[in-house]
Amino acid sequence: MRQGVFGIFGAFTLFVAIMFCSSKLYADGNGKELGWSSVVLDKGTIYVAHWTHTPENCPGRNGDGAKMLSKFWEGRKKAEEKGIKILGAYVTVTEHDYFIIVEANDYSAVVEFFLTLVPTQTGKIAPVLTMDEWLKIMPK
Repeated sequence: MRQGVFGIFGAFTLFVAIMFCSSKLYADGNGKELGWSSVVLDKGTIYVAHWTHTPENCPGRNGDGAKMLSKFWEGRKKAEEKGIKILGAYVTVTEHDYFIIVEANDYSAVVEFFLTLVPTQTGKIAPVLTMDEWLKIMPK
């Protein structure tokens, strides 16, 4: 299993930072933060997708890889038509990782959005809860 300099702890730290920073993006007209719970309730499921590749298989190393990555990212428009909202997308360039946070009601549409990456990337798509949602349902 490839760990690299970034490692599992680094990936977890980045994930937490992304979730925290992304939650700050939502504000009402007065600049007051609404927080995750105000935004996510009655919405679709939030998914965090983590995709990675080896340095040798990096899309940035050749024209075909760059075209594949461009084609994937251009698919955002079609994904939006299928109800997928991209909440954040981040790249760890030197570690060859993508972290993409989406909201959707249809898991199969989320999988379809990421299909372009499947031939050359390794990924997983995990549904997540906000901390507020988790605290409401976790065993006491």
